[in-house]
Amino acid sequence: MILEFYLAASLPLFFLLIFLEGGQRRILAFLIWGLSAAVISYYVIHALSLTLAAGTVLTDVSIAPVVEEFVKALPLFVLLLAFGQRYSKELLVLAMASGFGFAILENYVYISTFMLGGVGAVAYAVVRGITTSVMHGCMTAIIGYGIFLTYGFSRRSLPSILFGLYTVAVIIHALYNLMVGHTESGRIFAIGLPLLLFVLLLIAYNRDSIWPKQTRSED
Repeated sequence: MILEFYLAASLPLFFLLIFLEGGQRRILAFLIWGLSAAVISYYVIHALSLTLAAGTVLTDVSIAPVVEEFVKALPLFVLLLAFGQRYSKELLVLAMASGFGFAILENYVYISTFMLGGVGAVAYAVVRGITTSVMHGCMTAIIGYGIFLTYGFSRRSLPSILFGLYTVAVIIHALYNLMVGHTESGRIFAIGLPLLLFVLLLIAYNRDSIWPKQTRSED
């Protein structure tokens, strides 16, 4: 059912994409990519789990974060290679759109798999919407904002920086999956972590507005 839902959700967005321009088109394009990334990751993770005979814990903590964070952030790496270092902090928003698109499709998979209904389904959707969905957006946004901060660095150092940003996203994602899915005591912390990361990224994105640069007036 994941492929059917993907087609039903993404095809109308492609028509909307034709009418949009500039930043709006880029944001929607990354959102559509996030939906696509969810489908790609779903099949890749499933294949790797079968090949490695991985259990639930290994899949959630080791395989899924590595695959998902790479596929979600793939357009960011392509942009960097195509345009070099000519980019702005808009990358944070684009990256977050990719993560949210991914979360939309993943939420559908989980809700349809568990066959939830009634109040339970609504509560489950709300909790995932403000926790796991935000986590997916923030993980990709960390990579996007990190790429923006590399402005001024030599191109020779970019591969190491990109690998470092990707590793940070994978580690946080893996710890989140471990805490929320396989430990009782860590679930409360895991619920608050995505919201904390979102606030920190929001502050970083608006830092020029929050702390405007002070200019000295000449006498």
